Amino acid sequence: MVELAGIVGCVAFGWLTLFQVMLALGLPIGHLAWGGAEQILPARLRVASAVSALVSALALVAVAQAGGLLSPVLPGGWLGPILWALSGLFGLSVLANLFGARGAERLHGVPLALLCAGSCLVLAVA
Repeated sequence: MVELAGIVGCVAFGWLTLFQVMLALGLPIGHLAWGGAEQILPARLRVASAVSALVSALALVAVAQAGGLLSPVLPGGWLGPILWALSGLFGLSVLANLFGARGAERLHGVPLALLCAGSCLVLAVA
């Protein structure tokens, strides 16, 4: 179960990292994020996407390490708190996307946040 959660989490956080990098670079996929009002994000949201890409890249490393897919990079004592924090953050993201997003943003954001939150929760509990 731990390895499966690691694989699912790596795929989800890998996509999220790539997605946020593409948003930060100005690709016309803004309808899938940050309220969905802009195809190409304005500068302030592009900066927010760059920061989000860094957070999701850290999450990718933590999930890969906790799932046994990556040799230790982060100190072992950090994994539990990071995974619990990510579980909570992406649990809230599920709710935000479910109740605050519309259309394509909801269809993209809810499943992605569920995969991120669920994989982190399984790894935190394991």
